[in-house]
Amino acid sequence: MSEFRLPDWLSEGMVFQQRVPIKLFGVSAPNETVTLEVVKDPTDGRRVSKLDADYGVILSLETRTDTEGNFSFSLPEYKASSDTYTFVFSSGVYSKTVKDIRCGDVWVFIGSRPLHIPISKTSAPRMPLQKKTLQMIRFFSPNRSGRKEGEHYSFSGSSRVHSTRWVHVRDSEALSFVSSAVFSMAYHLADQLHYPIGVLDLALEGSTILSWMNRELIEKDEELLGLIKEKKLYLSESDWTVYFAKLAMDEKKEEDISSENDSVKKTSENASSEKGESSKSGKVTGKEETNAKGNVKAISNKERSEALLRHGLFEKLTPEGLMTVMYNHKLLPLKDFSIRGIVFAPDRSDAELKDFYPKLMRILLVGLSMIFGPKTIEDPQTVPSMILLPISPEDLDPRRPDRYLELNETLVSIRRKFPMPIGILGLHDLLLPTKTKMFTIGKRLASIALGIHFTPKMPSSSPECIEVEIISNKVMMTFDNTVDGLWLAENESVLNGFSICGEDRVYMPANARILHGIRVMVWHDAIKNPLGVTYGYFPVPHLSTFRNRADLPVLPFRFDREKSRYAPDLSFADCDHLEIVGKTDWDESFSMLPVYKTIKGSCTIEREELNKTQGSASLHIKYKTENSLFSFGPVLDYVTLFSPLDLSAFRKISVDIFNPDLLEKKLSIEGFAGETAIRVGLFWQTLVLEYESEGDMLLERLEFRLFDTAKSGELYVDNIRFLP
Repeated sequence: MSEFRLPDWLSEGMVFQQRVPIKLFGVSAPNETVTLEVVKDPTDGRRVSKLDADYGVILSLETRTDTEGNFSFSLPEYKASSDTYTFVFSSGVYSKTVKDIRCGDVWVFIGSRPLHIPISKTSAPRMPLQKKTLQMIRFFSPNRSGRKEGEHYSFSGSSRVHSTRWVHVRDSEALSFVSSAVFSMAYHLADQLHYPIGVLDLALEGSTILSWMNRELIEKDEELLGLIKEKKLYLSESDWTVYFAKLAMDEKKEEDISSENDSVKKTSENASSEKGESSKSGKVTGKEETNAKGNVKAISNKERSEALLRHGLFEKLTPEGLMTVMYNHKLLPLKDFSIRGIVFAPDRSDAELKDFYPKLMRILLVGLSMIFGPKTIEDPQTVPSMILLPISPEDLDPRRPDRYLELNETLVSIRRKFPMPIGILGLHDLLLPTKTKMFTIGKRLASIALGIHFTPKMPSSSPECIEVEIISNKVMMTFDNTVDGLWLAENESVLNGFSICGEDRVYMPANARILHGIRVMVWHDAIKNPLGVTYGYFPVPHLSTFRNRADLPVLPFRFDREKSRYAPDLSFADCDHLEIVGKTDWDESFSMLPVYKTIKGSCTIEREELNKTQGSASLHIKYKTENSLFSFGPVLDYVTLFSPLDLSAFRKISVDIFNPDLLEKKLSIEGFAGETAIRVGLFWQTLVLEYESEGDMLLERLEFRLFDTAKSGELYVDNIRFLP
C-alpha cells in the first residue's frame, strides 16, 4: 500500500501567499480518489453563525491520482487575515489534517552573510515586542546546510528538506536557530500590516550565487558556461563524485587525527594499551578510506589527480558554494510555493564573478520563477519583488578590495535595469559588532518591502544618486528614495565622503551641502571645472553615513568609470573626528579607533567646535614637550586605511594653525622639507611645506613636529590638505 505524502512545506503552522491561486499537491496510491476540505475559523473569539458562508467548510474539492500516485488541487486566491485555515485531505484509508494555517505574505531569504546569523547569536534593541504581532509571524527554517548530518550533497538534488517545520514564536528552542534578520523583518512587517507573515529562511554562509542557480539553465547558456569553466567553478557529474570522494577521505583523516590526539591525553597507566589501540585504529583507517571511496564511487588515483588538475582552484571550492547545491537541496523541495518577494545576499566570493553578474542574476531569477509562484500574473501587485544586500566592508577581500566595490556597483545597476521591483539595502554604515545589528537590518528590509508593495511614501530602496548636473565649479546631485528628506547621521554636522576631480582625473576630498533635503551640492575651491564625483568610494567608507529620514544609508557611488586616481581615505585631514570605525588587523572585528596619536611628549586632544576654519571642528591640543619637542600625527597603520596612502598627484601639504600662546613656535612635518615659523597672534594662519622626496608621495606615517622652548603649551589644528 502506498504512503500518503504531502510536501514538507504543507504542514502545521504554514503561511500561504494572499491574493494568488494556491497549488497543493502530494502522492498517494495510483488511480485513487483524493478529497480536500478547506475549513476556515475566526481567531478573534467572535461567534459565527452556521449560515455564514465565510466560515466553516468553505471549499470541497475532489481529484484522482495519476498512474504514479501524484495528485494536485488548485485553490482560489484568498485575502490576508488572522483567521485560521485547516486543510483536510482524504485518500482511501488515509486522512491527513493540516491545522493552524494562515493567509498573508511569504518572503524567501537566500544567499550568504549576514542573512544566516541566528537569533541565538544576536539580540533585539530594548523595546517591547507586541504579543499580538509575534503571534502572526511564522518561519520555515530547514537545517541550515540543507542536508542530513553526515551526508554529502547530491548532484541531482532532493525533493525533501531535512529537519523542517514551520516555527512559531512559542517554539523557543527552534526559534533560536531562525535568522535574526529574518525574524526582525517579519516582525516589523506584521506590525505594520496587521496580518500574518511567513518567511522561508534558507540562507547559508558561504553559498554563492552559483549554488542557488538551476544547472539546466546554466548549461543552456554556452557563453556563461564557458565563463564558469574558465573560472574553474564548473563540476561535471564525474568531477562531483571525485570532489566528494576526496572530501569524505579528508573528513575521515581529520576524525582519525582528532581520535589520536584524544588518546594521547589518556592516563599514563593505560599508555601501552592506548598505543596498541591507536595502531589498530591506523589499520581500520585504510579500510574506511576504501569504503569512503566506494560509497560515492570507485575513483582511481589517476582520475582524482586529473580532476584536481582540471580545477586549479579546487582547494577553494566549499561544498555549500558548489554550483546548484542550494538549488537542488533547498529550493527544489519548495516548488510551486507562491511568495511575495525574495531577499538575496551575495557571498564575498561572488566578487570574482562581477564581470558577468547581471547574466548570473538573470538566470538566477529565471530559476527562482520556476520554483516559486505565482506562475501567472494577472495583477501587477502580485509580481514578486527582490531586495538585494550588497557585500559589507566586513566581508571584503583585503587583497582585492576594488572587486567588492565593483560588484556592489553592479548590484545597483541591476536594480535599475531588471523589469521587476528591486530594492537594495546598503550595509556600509553598520560595521560595529553590536548584537542588535541584525535586528536593524531586518527593520530596514521591512521598510523597503513596505515601500515596494504597500506605501508609496516609504522608500523602496536605499537612496541612490540618479542625476548629476555641473553648474560652473559646483556639482549638483539629485537622489531618489529621499522620503522626507536626506539628513546627516546622528552627532554629525558636516556632510563627508564626497570627492570630485577635474580634467586631470585626480579626485580630491570635497565640500558638500544638502539642499532642500533632496539634492547635494559638492565643490572644491581648487577645481574650477569638475568632471567626476564619488561618494563613499573607499574600501571602508568610515565617515560616509549620509542617509534618508527612514534611516537608510545613501549608496556609495562613482559618477563614471573613466580611469582615474581616486582619493584615499583622508578622514583624519578634516580634524572633525577623534575616532573612526576600523580594524587594526583583518582577523579582528570593527571597533572605534583613535584617529590621532602622540609620538613625542604628551598631550590631550579635544574637538573644538567654535574655533575652526572649516568642517565641524578643529583639534585643540594641550601638550607638554620633551626636550623642547612635541609631535603627533594620524594613525595610518590601521588595515582598513590601506596605507600607504597614494598621494602621488600632490607635492605639498597645507595645515591651518591657531597659536593662542604668546610664544613663537616652529613646525616641521616628517617627509616634507624644512620647517616653518608659527607666529604669535590670535588668528588662523596657513602653513605650507614641500614634499622633499623626488618620488611619489606614498604616506605610511605622518608626523607633525612642534618645536617650543616652553615646557607646555596649546595649539589648534584644522584643515590638513594636500596640494599639487
